[in-house]
Amino acid sequence: MPQLSLYLDNGTMEKLRRDASREGISLSRHAAHLIRLDGASRWPTGFLDLYGSVKDDSFAEPSELDWSLNARRPAL
Repeated sequence: MPQLSLYLDNGTMEKLRRDASREGISLSRHAAHLIRLDGASRWPTGFLDLYGSVKDDSFAEPSELDWSLNARRPAL
Protein backbone atom coordinates (compact mmCIF):
# COMPACT_ATOMS: atom_id res chain seq x y z
CA MET A 1 0.00 0.00 0.00
CA PRO A 2 1.38 3.47 -0.87
CA GLN A 3 2.50 5.75 1.95
CA LEU A 4 2.38 9.49 2.34
CA SER A 5 4.45 11.68 4.67
CA LEU A 6 2.99 14.94 5.92
CA TYR A 7 4.56 17.80 7.83
CA LEU A 8 1.97 19.34 10.15
CA ASP A 9 2.12 21.86 12.94
CA ASN A 10 1.49 20.49 16.44
CA GLY A 11 -2.03 21.90 16.71
CA THR A 12 -3.16 20.33 13.44
CA MET A 13 -1.64 16.98 14.35
CA GLU A 14 -3.33 16.99 17.74
CA LYS A 15 -6.68 17.80 16.13
CA LEU A 16 -6.27 14.89 13.71
CA ARG A 17 -5.40 12.56 16.57
CA ARG A 18 -8.39 13.69 18.64
CA ASP A 19 -10.80 13.39 15.69
CA ALA A 20 -9.51 9.93 14.75
CA SER A 21 -9.77 8.80 18.36
CA ARG A 22 -13.30 10.15 18.66
CA GLU A 23 -14.28 8.26 15.49
CA GLY A 24 -12.58 5.12 16.80
CA ILE A 25 -10.39 4.75 13.71
CA SER A 26 -6.68 4.91 13.01
CA LEU A 27 -4.99 8.17 12.17
CA SER A 28 -4.20 6.87 8.66
CA ARG A 29 -7.81 5.85 8.03
CA HIS A 30 -9.06 9.22 9.29
CA ALA A 31 -6.59 11.15 7.09
CA ALA A 32 -7.56 9.05 4.05
CA HIS A 33 -11.23 9.74 4.76
CA LEU A 34 -10.60 13.49 4.93
CA ILE A 35 -8.63 13.44 1.67
CA ARG A 36 -11.39 11.51 -0.12
CA LEU A 37 -14.03 13.83 1.31
CA ASP A 38 -12.16 16.97 0.27
CA GLY A 39 -11.38 15.55 -3.15
CA ALA A 40 -15.05 15.15 -3.99
CA SER A 41 -16.11 17.07 -7.06
CA ARG A 42 -17.81 20.17 -5.74
CA TRP A 43 -17.69 23.93 -5.98
CA PRO A 44 -15.86 25.80 -3.22
CA THR A 45 -18.04 27.12 -0.39
CA GLY A 46 -19.68 30.41 -1.40
CA PHE A 47 -18.69 30.09 -5.07
CA LEU A 48 -22.25 30.20 -6.40
CA ASP A 49 -22.99 33.26 -4.26
CA LEU A 50 -20.58 35.19 -6.47
CA TYR A 51 -22.79 34.81 -9.56
CA GLY A 52 -23.85 38.25 -10.72
CA SER A 53 -21.78 40.02 -8.08
CA VAL A 54 -19.59 41.91 -10.57
CA LYS A 55 -21.13 45.23 -11.57
CA ASP A 56 -19.14 46.11 -14.67
CA ASP A 57 -20.66 47.02 -18.03
CA SER A 58 -17.61 45.61 -19.83
CA PHE A 59 -18.76 42.10 -18.83
CA ALA A 60 -21.23 41.26 -21.56
CA GLU A 61 -22.23 38.11 -23.38
CA PRO A 62 -20.43 38.06 -26.74
CA SER A 63 -22.49 37.95 -29.90
CA GLU A 64 -22.90 34.58 -31.63
CA LEU A 65 -20.10 33.82 -34.08
CA ASP A 66 -20.90 33.11 -37.73
CA TRP A 67 -20.82 29.34 -38.36
CA SER A 68 -19.14 29.97 -41.73
CA LEU A 69 -16.00 30.84 -39.75
CA ASN A 70 -15.89 27.30 -38.34
CA ALA A 71 -13.07 25.14 -39.77
CA ARG A 72 -14.07 22.01 -41.66
CA ARG A 73 -13.26 18.74 -39.93
CA PRO A 74 -13.20 15.23 -41.35
CA ALA A 75 -16.26 13.13 -40.57
CA LEU A 76 -15.71 10.41 -38.02
